[in-house]
Amino acid sequence: MKVLLFQARDEGDPMREHEERCFRAKLARFEHNSRLTFTTLNLVTEPPPAQSAWSDHDVVLVGGSGKYGCVGNSHPWYSEFLQTLREIVVARRPMFCSCFGHQALAVALGGEVIVDRANAELGTHPITLNEEGLADPLYLGLKREFTAQLGHNDRVARLPQGAVNLAFTSACPIQAYRISGTLIYATQFHPELDHLENQERAMGYLQVYDVEMTRPEKLAEMFRPSDAASGLIAKFLQLVKSRESLAH
Repeated sequence: MKVLLFQARDEGDPMREHEERCFRAKLARFEHNSRLTFTTLNLVTEPPPAQSAWSDHDVVLVGGSGKYGCVGNSHPWYSEFLQTLREIVVARRPMFCSCFGHQALAVALGGEVIVDRANAELGTHPITLNEEGLADPLYLGLKREFTAQLGHNDRVARLPQGAVNLAFTSACPIQAYRISGTLIYATQFHPELDHLENQERAMGYLQVYDVEMTRPEKLAEMFRPSDAASGLIAKFLQLVKSRESLAH
């Protein structure tokens, strides 16, 4: 299985390698890990992704974005990436998008993302599945409420047509969704991070959060294990593998 990760981070961003390392660690939980190949493509520093960049891969992942968001983003690479996301959806290629990816996919398909600093979420938070989430194969077997790692100031305010909301928090009504009839999932939370990795990520981006929120003594209290959420990427790959087996 060939896996491609889209990143949107500046060349000197230390979280660029950190993100790749975290995704690799969660992919390693997949029972067929020895058969995986993993490639990254940085949207900010590399040429725009042609269809050949992703069509040769079985699974597409989209991670965070460092200093880049979806609101007011006029960078050429961003509009080109939105078109790439639309092409991936049309092709029904399995895809998992977290945080920035979650937001970009919604925008690409006609949804809306807003800046909502008053409801920023950083640290480990309880995620609640709705009825659709409880019945979804990716979340099947999880408790209605589970913990996950978060770090965002923006959020999806309106889902595009064809997207099904699966989970929420008190501060963010759309924490996870799926494009109906596909293996295309998105989460505002970070299943690629465990609590220690999220703390490292937060330390790398202190400047984008409220100063009070990120005092060192406060940070130490904000992160807890999130084993169920951290297993979702491997579970997603298993769904993809199962679908491939049925197709043959």
